[in-house]
Amino acid sequence: KCHEWGLDRHTKKAISATTANLYDVNTWLIMPSTFVENCAFVEFMAVEEQPPHWFCCHWWGEPIKNFILCIEAHLHLRQMPGSEIEWVYWVDAFANRQHSLDEELVKDPAQRSFFKAMQLAIGVLLILDRNATPLTRIWCIYEVYVALTSGSGSSRLLLDMATTTDLGAHVLTDGLTDPEQKIERRPGGVDGLRLKLHREMAFPSEVLHKGLEPSLHTVQVSMNDDDDDDRVRILNKITGRCMDDLASTPEMNSRLAGMFAESGLSKAVMEGNLREKGFIQALREDQQRASLILDWTFLPSRDG
Repeated sequence: KCHEWGLDRHTKKAISATTANLYDVNTWLIMPSTFVENCAFVEFMAVEEQPPHWFCCHWWGEPIKNFILCIEAHLHLRQMPGSEIEWVYWVDAFANRQHSLDEELVKDPAQRSFFKAMQLAIGVLLILDRNATPLTRIWCIYEVYVALTSGSGSSRLLLDMATTTDLGAHVLTDGLTDPEQKIERRPGGVDGLRLKLHREMAFPSEVLHKGLEPSLHTVQVSMNDDDDDDRVRILNKITGRCMDDLASTPEMNSRLAGMFAESGLSKAVMEGNLREKGFIQALREDQQRASLILDWTFLPSRDG
């Protein structure tokens, strides 16, 4: 019944099922329903604890229908067929107590609820709109940073990415999915790596390309927040030093760009426009990268 919600508080336009975003959902659904109990929406709805399997990194301004499409596509890819476990995705709007957000205002980002949720999760799902808006939000950048620096081996957080186009939702996975790993272990036949490549060909290159030029010193704390306190605090955490100059973030800029370049490299090769997309340059400038493993033996040959 979102048509009964009135006007969007930012655009001042009527809310519809197509345009409703998390700002609208929070204003017209979450806040009213949780006011009396002063609880999180998940506490209002769930009958038992909901430890997260995946952590959603996103911004609130994307249409909720696209957000749901991304999660559904990711769940379809990542969860093993026939699994009896219902995966839980941590979404800040539903997991935090929106009437008590002052309790979240601690100086150390690692003491906030989202960080604690990430420690319980398998990985992070970065949900991008066509403008890759989360890359302009400091909290999203920090969540990606935590995933990138979470460790190695089995302790490392996976970092998947999802977006939508007119054709539906598309997902880039950090490594092979469980079904693809099973296929990869089979002798002969179509291998899992090839399936992954063709599956990810539908991911829009323009979204990945927007990730090649992150600029941490210009990112926002939130849609209407120009306060530098949180921004400086997070940048200090990311760089490991006191940041007197917000523009002094080249290492993290290049590391983020390298992540997107690695994701788009094979796709660019398949499309025949590797140099045009700037992926090689981004990887070259990622000086924190210790290695880059590529296997293009499964790519179709180009005669002539």
